[in-house]
Amino acid sequence: MLDAFASGFLVFAYLATAAFQLALVFGAPLGEYAFGGNHVGVLPSFYRGLSAVSSLALVAISGHYAAQLGWFDPILGTFGNSVVNWVLFGFAAVQALANNFTKSQKEKRLWSGPTVAMALAAFLVAF
Repeated sequence: MLDAFASGFLVFAYLATAAFQLALVFGAPLGEYAFGGNHVGVLPSFYRGLSAVSSLALVAISGHYAAQLGWFDPILGTFGNSVVNWVLFGFAAVQALANNFTKSQKEKRLWSGPTVAMALAAFLVAF
């Protein structure tokens, strides 16, 4: 039951993060909240491209957790699913560390809590 709640939270959290990345792609002036906070306002084209790729990856991760809830047919078997869950926990842990040790205070204030919660939820799902 706890793993289902954690999966549901991760579906929402990764979709919300993907929406933020899409906003950056379409020119939202939120550059100081992403990529180390080095770009105030609209991101340069290179970083907007990275945001587009990131958004697609985040939607795919959200889909993985939605499959855990039974919303989609899982592509992987039990072993493959377990491996991917641990890889995604590692990704979430690195993401949490990066966002908690960034020099940008605005980025840190926005992303510290959610990324730590996402890492904890990913651990619960993987465990």
